[in-house]
Amino acid sequence: MLPRALRNIRDGLIGLAFPEECRLCRSPVESWDYGVACARCWDDPTLTRILTGSVCAKCGAPMAPTTAAYLTGGSGRFCGVCSSAPFTAARACGVYSGAFEASILFLKNTPHICPRLCGIVRRILYEHHQVLRSDIVVPVPLHRLRERQRGFNQAAIIARLISRESGLRFDNHALSRVKPTERHRAGMDASDRAHSVERAFVIARPELVNGASVLLVDDVYTTGSTIYAATKCLLDAGAYQVKVLTIARVAGH
Repeated sequence: MLPRALRNIRDGLIGLAFPEECRLCRSPVESWDYGVACARCWDDPTLTRILTGSVCAKCGAPMAPTTAAYLTGGSGRFCGVCSSAPFTAARACGVYSGAFEASILFLKNTPHICPRLCGIVRRILYEHHQVLRSDIVVPVPLHRLRERQRGFNQAAIIARLISRESGLRFDNHALSRVKPTERHRAGMDASDRAHSVERAFVIARPELVNGASVLLVDDVYTTGSTIYAATKCLLDAGAYQVKVLTIARVAGH
């Protein structure tokens, strides 16, 4: 990491050459470390909500302290909505809004995760290391045509970061997307999304996941349809269990 003085010089030069406006409030972005959102928007919990409080022990949905929940031994509080989810556990760094949303939209076009977001990923991995303990890290794949158009898979960028931070082996070959699914649009309900990813995934290298605990990685957990379909494919191929980590999750899901 650069010393503070060098970072200040770097940020000043970058700001002069390439002035960046915060994509949320249009104020100047003070540092390259913050990516496309300013420090104030990163630090405002009403805009950018990091999920470090009470969450469902299975799906990671945020839960208020007074929320009624099912209790199972000492394993934590459950929302009761995710009981049929095929994964063992899921966690997200934050709610899909504010600086998280702006950073993810930027990541869909530019293969870069800013240091501020890297630090949050590192924090979530540390706080939930027992829950997320796995053998390999697998990104949710794009169809080859979509990846060719974009030039990269944003989930793979996130998964490589998680692999570096956790020391888990990164695997980009076991899971493949064979159905060029329709882009999920705002307004699509859970049924539409589930239908769009039906039979979308196959296991290209079953020997890589057979008997393994897999950490499945994506950018956003929306209704869970994509995560569910990929998880079921991995389990059908012999994965011991599947856990999930995303940068963000849509509120209410």
